[in-house]
Amino acid sequence: MSEVLGFALVFALVVSTVILVALIGFGSLEETRDAEELNNAERAFDVLADNMADIYEEGAPSRATEISLQSAQLQVGDPIMMNVSAINASGGTEVNQFPIDPIVFESGDSKVLYAGGATFRTQGDNGVMVAGPPLVNASENLLLPIVQTRHRGDVTSTSGQTVRVRAVNRQRRSVPGFNEDPTSHQKIILNITSPRAGLWKSYLTEQQQLSCVTPREDNVRCTVDDPESVFLTRTLIIYEFET
Repeated sequence: MSEVLGFALVFALVVSTVILVALIGFGSLEETRDAEELNNAERAFDVLADNMADIYEEGAPSRATEISLQSAQLQVGDPIMMNVSAINASGGTEVNQFPIDPIVFESGDSKVLYAGGATFRTQGDNGVMVAGPPLVNASENLLLPIVQTRHRGDVTSTSGQTVRVRAVNRQRRSVPGFNEDPTSHQKIILNITSPRAGLWKSYLTEQQQLSCVTPREDNVRCTVDDPESVFLTRTLIIYEFET
């Protein structure tokens, strides 16, 4: 009886160990897979950003980017808003609004996304701007190329396959009243409403030396006083998901 009991205990211990190792192994494999999928997504979004730059910098008519999905999801993000306002010497204000539809790769609580010409990677409440927008603040000269991506088409979210993001150059133009050298504007205000307002602020203050505040958690407001010249352009890029 004691031999049988001992065998049963040893057998139960072996089975428990095998199950524990299997669970740990599967968990590690899943974490490795998710991390590799995010890294692949970031590389794909590097290509996406380069293709978008071909459109807004070089005037390319269209570009297509393939993004491989496994357990992750590619979707249209909640819209963000960019406002560019100019205040002239008489106190008059001219406001231009640019709604933008982000492109979002989501896996669990991690995201890689493209919005306003910038690429982000976030996890939960933390994140980083991987690549900045084409904005340039050089001394008293301000260059504001707005990259306005808008979604069209029936597919707003997809997963489990390779997706082609097709982007089309719908309109590329200078915004009247802004492209002056020297300018008559006493102040330029750039206002961005986005869930990633803090990341926008960090980039605009640290990389572009703009004076910025965050009136709300989802809003950043930057000002440039007495700019010598201001050049504001808008490229409207229409994109869709092809599956």
